[in-house]
Amino acid sequence: MNEYMRKAKENADMGIAKGEGGPFGAVIVDIDGKIIACGNNKVLKEKDPTAHAEIVAIREACKVLGTSDLSNCIFIYFM
Repeated sequence: MNEYMRKAKENADMGIAKGEGGPFGAVIVDIDGKIIACGNNKVLKEKDPTAHAEIVAIREACKVLGTSDLSNCIFIYFM
């Protein structure tokens, strides 16, 4: 398991431990290998059926980068 997959798994485990949602985690990495954003499933916490790990991570990455264009990023998902 590479470092990005480990980080996605850590996010999934943390989300379960906090009761935020199901066992899902996501990481978004730029082309240089820097982690831009992480997410875990927050459907239960937010009472939002769209708060899946990948969506949480995408929203965070867009905030961090100040753009909706994530074409230079890599998406890692753990379930």
